[in-house]
Amino acid sequence: MTDTPPPSPAPPADPGTTAPAPSAPASRGDKLRLFLILGGIVAFLAIVLWAVRDNQSAGDLAVGTCFDVPGRDTDISTVTRHECTEAHDAEVFHVAEYTTGSTYPISITIDSFIDDTCVPVFATYVGEEFETSPDLTIGYFYPSRDGWNDGDRTVTCYVVREDESKLTESIKGKGAGA
Repeated sequence: MTDTPPPSPAPPADPGTTAPAPSAPASRGDKLRLFLILGGIVAFLAIVLWAVRDNQSAGDLAVGTCFDVPGRDTDISTVTRHECTEAHDAEVFHVAEYTTGSTYPISITIDSFIDDTCVPVFATYVGEEFETSPDLTIGYFYPSRDGWNDGDRTVTCYVVREDESKLTESIKGKGAGA
């Protein structure tokens, strides 16, 4: 009888390499850590979006929009919008295109444009003549020089209180009682 030799063992692995260890299933701690990280990211994004929810480009203001007027010594690009029933500084009553010339206007020409364009609309919107309004005045935004050079000619006229106190409702049609 012939004996068959037993099968030979597998050759030893190359001494410079090791076989990868089998991966262990994720532990509860790993899953919790991942959940907390993802939850933190979602919470951060929610806070950021909530913080800027009322910001609006000053160039996109429309008639009837109530907002807070930014500081005067800044280049105004965004404003904080409010419902008109909330305390706010101003309300847009007219938006017009500056069509008087192609060169960037100096303040006296903008003032003249406001007198000719926004003042008459004030009476229609508020319900009283600007000249006889005891506590309301007109403010306005016009394009920066860069915006002007890019073709922006939008002038936004808004109503504010003369004493800079807050408005708490729309001034549309309110007349002297605003």
